[in-house]
Amino acid sequence: MNAHSAPRASRWPTDRPLRLLVVLHNLDIGGSQRNSVDLAAGVRDLGHEVVVAGPPGVLEDVIHKRGVRFEAVEELVPDNIAPTARAAYKRIRDLSRRLQPDLIHAYELTPALLAFLGPHRLDDVPMTMTINSMSVPDFMPGSVPLQVCGPLIAMETRERSGSIGVLEIPTDTVGQYPDYPGGDAFRAELGIAPDEIAVVVVSRFARALKQEGLETAIRAAGRIPPHHRLRLVMVGDGPAMPELRALADATNARAGREVVLLPGMRVDPRPAYASADIALGMGGSILRAMAFGKPCIVQGERGYFQMLDRESARLFRWRGFYGIGDGGTGEDALVRELTTLLDDQVRRKENAAFALELVRRHYSLEHALRVQMEWYQKALAEHVRPSRSEVARTVASVGAWFAARAAGRVEPDTFNSSERIAPGIAGPVPDWFDPDIDTDTGSIDIANAKTLKLRAVRRA
Repeated sequence: MNAHSAPRASRWPTDRPLRLLVVLHNLDIGGSQRNSVDLAAGVRDLGHEVVVAGPPGVLEDVIHKRGVRFEAVEELVPDNIAPTARAAYKRIRDLSRRLQPDLIHAYELTPALLAFLGPHRLDDVPMTMTINSMSVPDFMPGSVPLQVCGPLIAMETRERSGSIGVLEIPTDTVGQYPDYPGGDAFRAELGIAPDEIAVVVVSRFARALKQEGLETAIRAAGRIPPHHRLRLVMVGDGPAMPELRALADATNARAGREVVLLPGMRVDPRPAYASADIALGMGGSILRAMAFGKPCIVQGERGYFQMLDRESARLFRWRGFYGIGDGGTGEDALVRELTTLLDDQVRRKENAAFALELVRRHYSLEHALRVQMEWYQKALAEHVRPSRSEVARTVASVGAWFAARAAGRVEPDTFNSSERIAPGIAGPVPDWFDPDIDTDTGSIDIANAKTLKLRAVRRA
């Protein structure tokens, strides 16, 4: 630790609003992006001064409608990474010097690295970072307080000098609720009859993490007997759309009717969620469906599909509403889960009620805001200026990773790859993990959990 890296007192006197600069990696439709916007607006609604910065995108309109100030930052272009990264770096540094924030909250890899090397290193501005990938790269600076979206991810992250905390994916349970208006109109727009069963997926159509399960959903929908009158509605867009549309067209042609519908992306997907009889998805998408009081099936990778109910809730809270199967497509598993719900209306109602109860207790935006404000106080209290050795180590590690990616030795989305996270997912839920399914007093102590894990390894 050098002379500049000793902890210092917070520069935010609590008798005035916090000045917060939130830096996002993009403003496209996606769970991480929408959650970060909701949290930023929620902090502003608590009376603090919040500015959101990031590359312009469709969520910019949402930011403006929420009354939050927005500042554009240059978008990084993978094929032109060095010049665009320099421009974004300069913009973030200049914004920080003009706005004089008490704290910078950077989301995902690139904004966190640019803020670390810019305002944090040069101007001693406190920062925290949130990584919502399924794993955290080892090259992320270890002294910066880090939040991740699940306890398993926190446990699998390398030891670091800065704090690590869990902020499970928050969901707006006020603006999203059972009987939300617009569901019937959405169904009518797509030609879904009142007595048909709509299984709804709202997702980015990404190749990594998403495409395999979405293709399985289409094939499984084609196998459901016609008397169930099932319609699979897949709301979204992305790189995998051409393959998904071709598979949907082939499935519909074999069935002789429109079983699968792909209506495209909706900036406001709430009517789509409201229209569902059953929801299918992972992570933030399934949590939003829970807020609408829908029975849910959790999608993962390598053939993983499992119903959400009281028995599976502890597993999903540990893994983050995701899973990895034993291989194959999982088509039989999904057909089985769908058929179970289609055949049992009482179970659909019970699971829907439990999903609503769970999301309101542990994943509400109000709960997340309390956790977030406590985390900001912690980040400010623990702030240290990075040492020269940490800066040099970070720059060298990031440079080596980009060189490996350019040479084709690593995939661009490797930190969301199932191969990287499979060992942790495959393990059992540890005995110490008590997520407090039925009461509102539980917490997840990651520091203590890591100590328990280390002791267990030593005993073994």
